[in-house]
Amino acid sequence: MNSIFKYIQRKLHVLLFLLLELFCIIIIVRNNVYQSAYYFNNTKKISAKINEVNNHLFDYVALYQKNEALTNENLMLRQHLKSNYVIESKKIFEINDTVYKQRYKYLPAQIIANSTNRANNYITINRGKASGIEQGMGVFCPEGVVGIVERVSENYSIVVSLLSTNKFKIVPKIKELSYTKGSVEWDGKDPLFLALKGINKYEALKVGNHLVTSPYTKIFPENIPIGLVSEIKQSSSDPFFKATIKSSVNFGKIQNVYIVIDLFKSEIEQLEKQTIISNP
Repeated sequence: MNSIFKYIQRKLHVLLFLLLELFCIIIIVRNNVYQSAYYFNNTKKISAKINEVNNHLFDYVALYQKNEALTNENLMLRQHLKSNYVIESKKIFEINDTVYKQRYKYLPAQIIANSTNRANNYITINRGKASGIEQGMGVFCPEGVVGIVERVSENYSIVVSLLSTNKFKIVPKIKELSYTKGSVEWDGKDPLFLALKGINKYEALKVGNHLVTSPYTKIFPENIPIGLVSEIKQSSSDPFFKATIKSSVNFGKIQNVYIVIDLFKSEIEQLEKQTIISNP
């Protein structure tokens, strides 16, 4: 403490000079119109700039809460989509009563690790067994299909990305043609593009056709985007198209995803298992 006082004492003349300078500036500003106007105009600009920086700072800090709120809002809206429900028609005497039953529900999750530069890419999300996540559940984001859950711990899950050369592929529905055919998979090259295989070259496939999830998949609800046909090649010796698909998802930028929970999964699997046992 004594050293501080000694330092102030040594610099007392400098402090006195600064105080006198400040006092002179105040007198000049108060007693001269031009200097007064110049001072107040510039201080307003500086104050406005400081407020702008503060607003940007607070907006940045609040991004997490805003993003979470938007994710929950999107999830709530998606829960009401028609594709989440199945129609159950009951005949009671002469009256047809059609009832909608919910088949799918979704859990939001955040991505905490992601890769796009390997032959088989994986995504780590912050949901696990404690949230009801199981192996084999589908994962998608607002833009489209992301992957499928492969491993689950208590609080985290590993998702096989659609950017996998031999771990995950999906049978699409070609929206404009209204049929399910072929398979979409990654060739291990550009993470922005996928490959559509198994489409006969006599089919009416065109550039610009939209690929979405089919109604026959057990992993995803119908009409989740997969990609857009961007290029078609054909060879006289090959009976199938070589089609390039622009992925709906930019896998390098995704941050939030939804996990698909099929409420009828156990019932369907049990029924199929009984069918296999009775028909070996």
